[in-house]
Amino acid sequence: MLNTTSPVSFFNPITDERNKRLVVNGYAQGTKPSLFGPHLIHLALTRKLEKIWLWALPADISEFMQYGFRIEGSLFRGNYEEFAVSLAYYVSESRGHSHKLQAEINIIHNVRTVPLKRSEHLPPGIELKLLNESYAQRISQILTRVFISYPSPVENPQYIRSLIQDGIIFAGALSKNQLVSVAAAYPDPILNRCEMTDCATLEDYRGLSLSESLLWLLEQEVNNGSFIIYTLARAQSYGMNRVFHKLGYSYQGCLINNCHIAGSFEDMNIWVSSNSSVQLTTPRLVLP
Repeated sequence: MLNTTSPVSFFNPITDERNKRLVVNGYAQGTKPSLFGPHLIHLALTRKLEKIWLWALPADISEFMQYGFRIEGSLFRGNYEEFAVSLAYYVSESRGHSHKLQAEINIIHNVRTVPLKRSEHLPPGIELKLLNESYAQRISQILTRVFISYPSPVENPQYIRSLIQDGIIFAGALSKNQLVSVAAAYPDPILNRCEMTDCATLEDYRGLSLSESLLWLLEQEVNNGSFIIYTLARAQSYGMNRVFHKLGYSYQGCLINNCHIAGSFEDMNIWVSSNSSVQLTTPRLVLP
């Protein structure tokens, strides 16, 4: 099981005003869904939120579903020795419906069936490196340039700086010292998982497999242990879903209207690395 034995206070529900949702990353073993589920619904209603996003233990799923929660995805690997289920409860009925779901299902089908091509070598002049705090401004600029809106306050360089100080690992591709592509790994030693996210590439540099190369680099920084490596990819993005399929991730569900990104609420696909058996090492920061 994922580690959910920490005190309940560690897993206090997070009010995410930016995405109009209540986020619950876990709860203490022994928590009663018959009490916890209604409590979460009450919090979401009183705080005028539209969605509850809850990571739950498999044994509790049926009881949570009695209170209106529904399964949207899961994190598991191999023989299910590590397993958590992503549940959703929709305070707003419209938030729980996706008009693009069939098109997104078609994308997943195409991603899985189109033959994989070997990635090309990086073009001359492109350098990949880990990014330290001195890159916070440039990371912020590329994310806000690529995305009209984003689930977290990446428009604030100090926020990026604080992430790096807290152990989040950013990697970037540079061309003539210009940052043209970024990606990040968010290790969580409490829950034994690591999210790969914050992938953005400037338009002139797309099609060069930069995100794929950066994600591979980040995975090398997370090794020799027990992290589940996963991502939440925009369900409308053929390219990013293709990247994670090529890297050996498996599709494990779709979170409906999960966050506000690129100007609207969007569905997010869960992909889990089939090689999820890694542990964070101290990152090797590359100085500018």
